[in-house]
Amino acid sequence: MKNYFLRIILSLVCTQLLFTTTAFSENIPSALISEKTYHFETVIEGDQVFHDFIIRNTGTAPLKIVKIESG
Repeated sequence: MKNYFLRIILSLVCTQLLFTTTAFSENIPSALISEKTYHFETVIEGDQVFHDFIIRNTGTAPLKIVKIESG
């Protein structure tokens, strides 16, 4: 009888952990970037060059971009 109750409790705990993990994992941002780098052709010093990077949030939470570096 003791073993039976232990199995029920263990089953309930595992089920709760499964639902808790699923709930947290569904509310995260996920960035989809079409290209991570872009190499310009030769640029004359002083000229301005531009390139658009498309970043799409495929997650369910807001995506915050906090740091961008140029090289």
